[in-house]
Amino acid sequence: MLSVVERIKGFLFSPSETFDASKEDTLGTTFVFFIALLTICAVLSGVMGWLVFYHGVTMFILVLILGIIGVFIGGLWTHIWIYLVGGRKGVTQTLKALMYGATPGCLLGWIPVVGVFAVVWTLILEIVGIGQLHELSTRRVALAVILAISIPLTVPYAATGTWRVGFTIESGSMEPNIHVGDLIFVQAPHRANIVTYEDGKILDYVSFDEYGDVIAYSPNGCSSATPIIHRAMYWVEEGGEMPDGKPAPHAGYITKGDNNAGFDQPMLGVEPVRPEWVVAVARARTPYLGYPSIILKKGF
Repeated sequence: MLSVVERIKGFLFSPSETFDASKEDTLGTTFVFFIALLTICAVLSGVMGWLVFYHGVTMFILVLILGIIGVFIGGLWTHIWIYLVGGRKGVTQTLKALMYGATPGCLLGWIPVVGVFAVVWTLILEIVGIGQLHELSTRRVALAVILAISIPLTVPYAATGTWRVGFTIESGSMEPNIHVGDLIFVQAPHRANIVTYEDGKILDYVSFDEYGDVIAYSPNGCSSATPIIHRAMYWVEEGGEMPDGKPAPHAGYITKGDNNAGFDQPMLGVEPVRPEWVVAVARARTPYLGYPSIILKKGF
């Protein structure tokens, strides 16, 4: 049986021979090897995270947890496509190929710029490994891997019309209907007919347990600012009366957080939301899935 150092050197410089020598390895043996390298990556990422973002512990935990979850979920998803192109050696071999193939990513992925090269190297190694362990041609494996990667990227866009399919909720301004840590799935505004609270009452249209649509918008059209995710309350024409009694500088949506006492326009100092400032329309929420993003951004 190869030592850890021999495996690392083998997967980096003679992958075909090393994968051949690893066909009889158990999943447990492979997992121990993967965890050892992933821990090294997590520690080094934590050091880098502390030096750059001052969130070393956060980076360590996220790399470790997401690495473990990712390799198993990604492995099961990839195996579906490997099976469809003829791979019949079992899901264990697919998982082994992904874990062993992650060697360059774990060793080098924490380094800025070099990490991009490491990801490409990892992808190539995983294709080689799957081919060796499943005894499939490189062409078939590459096809399966391309499908496994491209479908999760393209299907959400086709369904929602936007590459950004979700937003993390970081404040309680939409309580009790939307909570901190929720991951909000959205639709592109050009795919939606935005219904305001005012019109929702007439149409009996409810979204997130209240009348009208919840929209994500760039405050005052500033694309670099964090989008605000609040409910569209009503539409005001240019010169029309805003909640504070002042004339609207232009037409747009008057918005409000469900948990806020006042409207955004006087309370947050934003203008009526022009349609072109609307980034997305909220459609569904999943509790807790937004917390990794919050932790990465704010730390513990």
